[in-house]
Amino acid sequence: MFTSLLLATALAADAHLPKLIPWQGQSEALMQQQGVLTTAFEHSGGMISPDYQATMAYLKRLQQANPTQFSLVKIGQSDAGRDINMLVASEQGNNSAAHIANSEKPTLLIQAGIHSGEIDGKDAGFMLLRDIATGKRLDILKSVNLLFIPILNVDGHERASAYNRINQRGPAVMGFRTNGQNLNLNRDFTKLDTPGVRALAEVVNQYQPSLYLDIHVTDGADYQYDITYGYAPTFASATPKVTAAMDQWIAPVIDQKLEKMGHIPGPLVFVMDKMDFAKGLAGWVAGPRYSNGWGELRHLPTILVENHSLKPYKQRVLGTYVLIDGAITALTRHGDDINAAVAQSKAQQQERLVVERSYAKEPDTIAFKGIAYDYYESTATGAKEVRYLGKPKHYDALPIFWQKEVKTEVDVPKAFYIPRQYTDVIATLKMQGVEIKPVTTDIELPLAQARIVNHQFAQAPFEGRFRVSAEFDYSTAKTTVNQQWLKVSTTQPLGLLATHMLHPEAPDSLFQWGFFHSIFQRTEYVENYALAPYAQQMLESTPDIAERYNAKLKDEDFANDSDARRAWLYAQTPYYDQHYLHYPILMQF
Repeated sequence: MFTSLLLATALAADAHLPKLIPWQGQSEALMQQQGVLTTAFEHSGGMISPDYQATMAYLKRLQQANPTQFSLVKIGQSDAGRDINMLVASEQGNNSAAHIANSEKPTLLIQAGIHSGEIDGKDAGFMLLRDIATGKRLDILKSVNLLFIPILNVDGHERASAYNRINQRGPAVMGFRTNGQNLNLNRDFTKLDTPGVRALAEVVNQYQPSLYLDIHVTDGADYQYDITYGYAPTFASATPKVTAAMDQWIAPVIDQKLEKMGHIPGPLVFVMDKMDFAKGLAGWVAGPRYSNGWGELRHLPTILVENHSLKPYKQRVLGTYVLIDGAITALTRHGDDINAAVAQSKAQQQERLVVERSYAKEPDTIAFKGIAYDYYESTATGAKEVRYLGKPKHYDALPIFWQKEVKTEVDVPKAFYIPRQYTDVIATLKMQGVEIKPVTTDIELPLAQARIVNHQFAQAPFEGRFRVSAEFDYSTAKTTVNQQWLKVSTTQPLGLLATHMLHPEAPDSLFQWGFFHSIFQRTEYVENYALAPYAQQMLESTPDIAERYNAKLKDEDFANDSDARRAWLYAQTPYYDQHYLHYPILMQF
């Protein structure tokens, strides 16, 4: 079925990668060599992942093999017109969103291919669903409902090549990291620019899953762990009750199952210095542009799975099957406990929200299963390079620098008030599922507004947008809001997500993603012949302005710069644009 040339190419592609530690695990018994619904992955001996057309055909075959329990749902369409499909599975086969959302059983959302070269979750999910359809795993749907998205980034999936990821072992041909517009879907969870993440957000809103698995393959250093995963650590969690439930009820079950089946689960960490592993690890904390940071602010238990890129594709896919199975077992045993923790978390109101963190100056330590390495002089690069040796190296106390330092913390307002003309902001909030209510009558309230005192645009676009950072001062005044305004209360389940999206100091706010660039431009100006006499009259009649102006004149540069003097004087007049550099969303505290 698969050409020997293709398999030979796949094997040759490994020649530049570090040596492997031989692996055999009990999970190899999960593969079938023949029979009904044998997957392309299994036919190829764990080397191949099918293209989009074959993937959709297999998804349909699964549904046809178990039509009473499996349903196919189109959840969206890519920029290039490809359907984004999801398989919904439940014991009784009533697979409407409303029924799943209100089911007494917990629901597991499995999403693969957000980075479509990292496609392990697709082939693992196909094997597990095949085992359900053929009767090998009748236990699963007795306990949980399943939502399975085999490819989220369907356009990137079809930019397929054997050369898309130089530091990843298989599959033989893989998709590309970003979508057809070169946007990274796992940087899009607040701004929702991509149809894939918009579709995912709608699935979460409609089906209300109990646990969300976002399955990736990591980059970086070599180490023994083949399956790593992570979520917000306790010290950094905005929803600590959810984190505690994951620590207690989910992670131990997954780890135990992986270990039993011959895999080595590990923490999701990165390396501080890729040239010197011994300097320690970076303990990253995700913001809401990422799936797990977004899930955290939604009170949705979310696991970012990062399989180790240097492990063989077969080993990674089988480990992913076991991880999914472990998540199902955890939900089966502790679904009520997890749901109770989520309900308690949603009911808890927070006054402060940490929106930005930095790495601690002093490390903690961690026991870590690394790989031995040395250095060599590369004639190609003309530099000293790292070489991993394919031998285990255990660290009893490896330094780990977690993002423990609070860089930016904001007060959580009672409510935000949004002018109706910001339709793209309103539409994005609605796609997120944030509750927005119209103001129906005139109300006078003390509302705070942020004024930009310094700002800087990025020098290059990021994810298709020119980001902006700023410094603010705030003033509070009695303000009348009316039917031209909309209210977003933070006393709602998505109040924390709304705060991060609407508070301008949050790194993943819509402000910093560029939804408000128009406030940085002025469209009305002043002629000097009108300003000079008006300014003279204003200085003579307004002592406060005159006093501040005289203080400014003590700055020699300002005093000698007529344009700067004109600009300052114009800004003091009532003719100056009062919306310029003022963040238009108001906050009620």
